[in-house]
Amino acid sequence: MLGLDLRAARATWTVVAILVALELAWLARTTILVFTVALLLAYLLNPLVQLVAKLLPPKAPKVTAAVLVYLSGVGVIVAAMLIVGTRIAREAAELASQLPGLVQNRDLLLDRYLPIVLSPYKEEIRAALAAQLETGKELLLPALTGIGKGLLNQLSSALYVVLVPILAFLLQLSLRDMRATMVSLFRAIGRGRMMGGILKDVDTLLGLYMRAVFLLALATFLSHMLFLGVLGVPYSVLLAGICGLLEFVPVVGPLTGALIALGVAAFSGYPHIGWLVAFFIGYRLFQDYVVAPWLYSSGIELHPILVLFGVLAGEQVAGVMGMFLSVPLIAVMRILYRRGLEAMDPAR
Repeated sequence: MLGLDLRAARATWTVVAILVALELAWLARTTILVFTVALLLAYLLNPLVQLVAKLLPPKAPKVTAAVLVYLSGVGVIVAAMLIVGTRIAREAAELASQLPGLVQNRDLLLDRYLPIVLSPYKEEIRAALAAQLETGKELLLPALTGIGKGLLNQLSSALYVVLVPILAFLLQLSLRDMRATMVSLFRAIGRGRMMGGILKDVDTLLGLYMRAVFLLALATFLSHMLFLGVLGVPYSVLLAGICGLLEFVPVVGPLTGALIALGVAAFSGYPHIGWLVAFFIGYRLFQDYVVAPWLYSSGIELHPILVLFGVLAGEQVAGVMGMFLSVPLIAVMRILYRRGLEAMDPAR
């Protein structure tokens, strides 16, 4: 009628609606990011909430377990900031003040550590290293100074630090109702079973991933702080904190942390760099091939190339936070793809 194809019109409308939704999501990406981090925090603490709920009397309000866990979490964070955070801030401020002088040691480092086979290219390496150090100094000085003065002085950071736990607490209370609502909506179109399977897989995946990453980061921080402190490495607590935080960034984070620690130790004149290299190699082998597989079990089955692609793409989209969120996002997309295939072909 009138030359209009209703099927083509519906398809066009669907495409336009999807594009508009994607544009709105991009405009609200900061808010979506905050809610995503809060959701992951809720999944991280969910096992503790369930455990505390089982220990409480049956007549206790359901909200009691979540309140106890989140208040205890805030107390642990405050205590950690007072005990460890002040040491990290002091070391960061000290490193920031000494960094310009440490950078001047690059010629001594080349003479000490440059392999003989690279001696003909010494001048080229010196020029390239000088350029990289100047760039790195421009980036590191503000960051280290910010840590030394206290990142909580930044209002935007403080807002998110306060907002994320509150959102996580509210999401924790609503997880069960949100699952039931999603299943009911899809049951109306005959896809309730599929949605129930998707939510079950996503719950298992996100809970497993967050607990594994958190434990790996904690193990990295404690082991590095102990080992670097015993060896007398300068700024040991600060370097251990950096390595621990970078464990949240898949693939490239641990390597970056090791390189930062080795670089700071070398420029500070630490004489036993070989011991540090051996420690980082041994620790990575043990963690990547023993601890991480045990923590992840079989919950996240992603090819390393796919993970690396997601990390690099996530960095371009949302910086460090995008790198951290890339792995769970790709894993969730894999769940949707697999469940979609099963819905189309029940025999699979």
